[in-house]
Amino acid sequence: MLGRLFRRKSFPLARCLRWELSDELLRWSRDDAWTLRDAVEGTLILGATGSGKTSGSGATIARSYLAAGFGGLVLTAKSDERALWEGYCRETNRSGDLVIVGADTAMRFNFLDHELNRTGSGAGLTENIVTLFSNVMEIRERNAASGGGREDGTFWKQGALKCMRNAVDLVSLATGKVSVPDLVRVVLSAPLSPAQIRDKDWQQGSFCFHCLKEADKRDKSPRQQHDFGVVADYYLLEWVNLAERTRSVIQATFMGWADLLVRGLLRELFCTDTTITPEDVERGRIILVDLPVKEFGEVGQFAQVLWKYAFQRSIERRNVAASSRPVFLWADEAQQFVTSYDHSFQTTCRAARVATVLLSQNYSNFIAALGGNEKARAETDSLLANLNTKILHANGDAVTNEWASRLIGRSRQFLASGNNSYDAEDQWTASLGLDWLGHGGSTTAGFSETFEFEVQPREFTRLRTGGPPQWMVDGIVFQNGRMFEASGRTWLETSFRQRP
Repeated sequence: MLGRLFRRKSFPLARCLRWELSDELLRWSRDDAWTLRDAVEGTLILGATGSGKTSGSGATIARSYLAAGFGGLVLTAKSDERALWEGYCRETNRSGDLVIVGADTAMRFNFLDHELNRTGSGAGLTENIVTLFSNVMEIRERNAASGGGREDGTFWKQGALKCMRNAVDLVSLATGKVSVPDLVRVVLSAPLSPAQIRDKDWQQGSFCFHCLKEADKRDKSPRQQHDFGVVADYYLLEWVNLAERTRSVIQATFMGWADLLVRGLLRELFCTDTTITPEDVERGRIILVDLPVKEFGEVGQFAQVLWKYAFQRSIERRNVAASSRPVFLWADEAQQFVTSYDHSFQTTCRAARVATVLLSQNYSNFIAALGGNEKARAETDSLLANLNTKILHANGDAVTNEWASRLIGRSRQFLASGNNSYDAEDQWTASLGLDWLGHGGSTTAGFSETFEFEVQPREFTRLRTGGPPQWMVDGIVFQNGRMFEASGRTWLETSFRQRP
């Protein structure tokens, strides 16, 4: 419980030329430091609504990252999170590094064009662009329960991905850039029959035909020349000879994915120009996506998952030797933003010096968000297992408390037992407190050995949740492979002071 005595009181701006993994970020107790090495191994914070997870451990960790000069990406579920992080940045002298992406700002990120024209190995590969697009569509498909269990769902999805792959190649070869609206124009104006290909009116009005002509005229590398031949065959031979129903379902599947991005706010944010990219976090920018899910619904959720996935792929590619600044990925109400890629990312992101922090109410939230089936449970277990620091606040969810108790584990414990017995004729003397006069009674005592939870599930219901008059939040910190000096165990009960 001494953790509250050793919090940093001031946050001087860190302008480090080099960040060592041994650098201390905060202390859980007088003798227990939490370092950059611990941070980049990932952090999970669980606690019921009102448990103080955001204002307690969450605020403490956020300020420590900002004070140490981290860059980062902040996802938002609630409308007050922008103001919260603006406050954190003021307190740590980082306001100048905070960049707001939202409906009322001019920040733009053309994610497909960025992937096409970025520097580095693997840049410009069509398959990477298609994978990027299809991964961010996972949230929409999950929300809509797409496929509905249909056995042919995979067939139509693969057909739509092939359609998109060829559209990406065609647009990039013809124009040198790519955007979702242009992909849609190609798909909607593609020829529907061999006869239409020769129709002058169709040729004049078809964006698909225009791109085929432009791509044919442009200078191309040998690989691009080969790819153009594949694209031309797709549109002039394969597409026109598909059965009408097959072609219409593939087109409808693709349009269902793209529809969100060809209109309104998402088109402005992700399909125009680029003024900020995920690489900016490596230079110390803190990108906050101010499209809270509680206000913007699916649009906000989609936008933030897109930013998250682009950030993950970008940061995995970076050269840490040349750019050693640690960065963080922050998601309160994290169940709103998880995808099946997250557990894969978390297995390798330590090498890229990424400190992931996920906050949620309970364990079951993640399973439900990922689909609620056994695959979702496996992905949840994999993701949470790779978040090495776990901070557990007050919780009334039995599933989460049982999970937390199993996580901390069992230990050998000794139970004492004792018993007194009397003969029938000694009952009268025993009732008078004179049992020492009896001769037929007996007393037994013993000890038994058992393995029990070190922290019983009920203990998580007894932790303080903050608020007046003390403004203190209790939490149990667990780190795999670590023995805390203050407790001599792999877990430590500590406290966090809220700021009223």
